[in-house]
Amino acid sequence: MRMSAARPILLALGLALLAPGQGVLADTPAFPTSGDFVQGCSGASPSEECLNTLLHVEQVVDSSDHPNSTCDGGPDVLLKAQNDTELNVLLTERVVRVVAWLGQHPEYASQSYGDGIWAGLKGAYCH
Repeated sequence: MRMSAARPILLALGLALLAPGQGVLADTPAFPTSGDFVQGCSGASPSEECLNTLLHVEQVVDSSDHPNSTCDGGPDVLLKAQNDTELNVLLTERVVRVVAWLGQHPEYASQSYGDGIWAGLKGAYCH
């Protein structure tokens, strides 16, 4: 079985999230609440930090042994990206959809970013 070209891209992106003192796994997350995520990631071109935050949540929730994975296949869909540009397009689309969903569900604004993004992924991708 041939490994897709995007798999190393996604793995590298995931490993960057695990680097101590960087990104969303730092002692103080960039977006402590879902409301902070919405405020910081609104717009058509979310920052790399927004993309990494969503990817981290999706990797945790969508691990193969987790019973609550998102309906569209989660990171497996991202692994189909052929290059970094395509991966960024897919992640940007996810952030935009999750931010829009969270904007319509302000009850998540004070919850942790992980809980809100997970709810947003389920809300945006499970029909």
